Amino acid sequence: MSSSYSSLRLIASKAPRSRKSFNLHIPCYVKPHSSARRTGITKVDIDKIEISVAAVPRDGAANIAVSHIFAEIFKVPKSSVAVIRGAKSREKTVCVADLDIGDDGEEAYLQRATQRLEAAVKTRDS
Repeated sequence: MSSSYSSLRLIASKAPRSRKSFNLHIPCYVKPHSSARRTGITKVDIDKIEISVAAVPRDGAANIAVSHIFAEIFKVPKSSVAVIRGAKSREKTVCVADLDIGDDGEEAYLQRATQRLEAAVKTRDS
């Protein structure tokens, strides 16, 4: 696995399906209560993804905002994205569930996922 996407983990889903699906685990550092124009992925690091959200860290509002951003980036339903670790912390693990990675394999999908995250930083900055 290349160091450019070593923080992303692809785990085979246990759901019974005709085609194998995967869950993508993404370690994040969340900056809540950011200005609205800074909302989104701010940095893709080797060990984590930095993300800013305008929502305040109260009653799960920031976690929901984080889930919505990843759902938009990976073009999946919001219900397929959840914070699975660190619900009350800035350090979180987000799971994007039931992904069909195609025929290219896990390594190729991780590269595409990293490219999407990096593109989200560039789109937000422009």
